Amino acid sequence: MNIRHASQQAIWPYRRDYHVLTYAENGFSPLDIHTRRGAVSRNQLSEFAARVNTTDEAGSLHPVAAVSAVPATVIRGLQDPDALRIHIEEFLRANAKIIKASKVLFDFRTPRVLPFVIAAIHQAALCAEAACIEEIVIVDDL
Repeated sequence: MNIRHASQQAIWPYRRDYHVLTYAENGFSPLDIHTRRGAVSRNQLSEFAARVNTTDEAGSLHPVAAVSAVPATVIRGLQDPDALRIHIEEFLRANAKIIKASKVLFDFRTPRVLPFVIAAIHQAALCAEAACIEEIVIVDDL
């Protein structure tokens, strides 16, 4: 598996080749950016974010949109690499069983990617379910 960093500008023309994993936050956030002009209405997006945050479990808009999310608290509040790793691994299990994306874009900017996020991504990439992923791109406006 290849893990690399790229700016949003660099990846934007190719974004539809990837399934996006971000955090569940309404408003101007990566979740909003990656679902804009898609098949998901603002109301559906708001309900999705609320469900992910209320259940404290990773969720996905698949098959309607190639976007999944972890609870916002693991990015904005806890900032604990182990808590984030657990949620990324939840996504990786769902991806291996249902979504089947071979390329995943991790967009956890707040507005930049914090070091604990990088650590969590690298730890989660070691789990068995990550084997079906060819490429992970970490969006980080360098």
